[in-house]
Amino acid sequence: MKFPRKRVAVVTGVAVCGVAAAVAVASPPVDFFATNLVSEAELREPVDINSDGVKFQTEGPVDVRVQEVTIAPGGSSGWHHHPGMVIVAVRSGAVTFTLGECKGAVYGIGSPNGSVFIESGDEPGQVRNKAAKPAKLYATYIAPDADPGVFRLEDEPTC
Repeated sequence: MKFPRKRVAVVTGVAVCGVAAAVAVASPPVDFFATNLVSEAELREPVDINSDGVKFQTEGPVDVRVQEVTIAPGGSSGWHHHPGMVIVAVRSGAVTFTLGECKGAVYGIGSPNGSVFIESGDEPGQVRNKAAKPAKLYATYIAPDADPGVFRLEDEPTC
């Protein structure tokens, strides 16, 4: 079946505009600097540990990444979510972790919420430094096994 060139050009143009619009609404990180300490490691065997009140379980191989993150004052991770989970420990400063329903909680040394939070699930979230000093975090990603590894998915702003 032969398609007229004009119709192919219009369909292609609409598709390209749709992709551009999808990219335009994503919220990229701002003043957010991540350094891979462990780029991509693989835990190859399933794990099922229940020890001293801590349970950790995987159903198959998982990818692991460890990052040191610095967020400048006013900086943000942008709206995103992670396959699997991320354990984030705040080493210095304070950050506000906000989920899609727009409720934020502050985490940092001495915070009533503690200095560790977990990111997981498909709900968009954002980490923001609202303080006047940089915040330093350590993030351990545990993601489904993939080649290449997928540790972050961009989302549209929700708040």
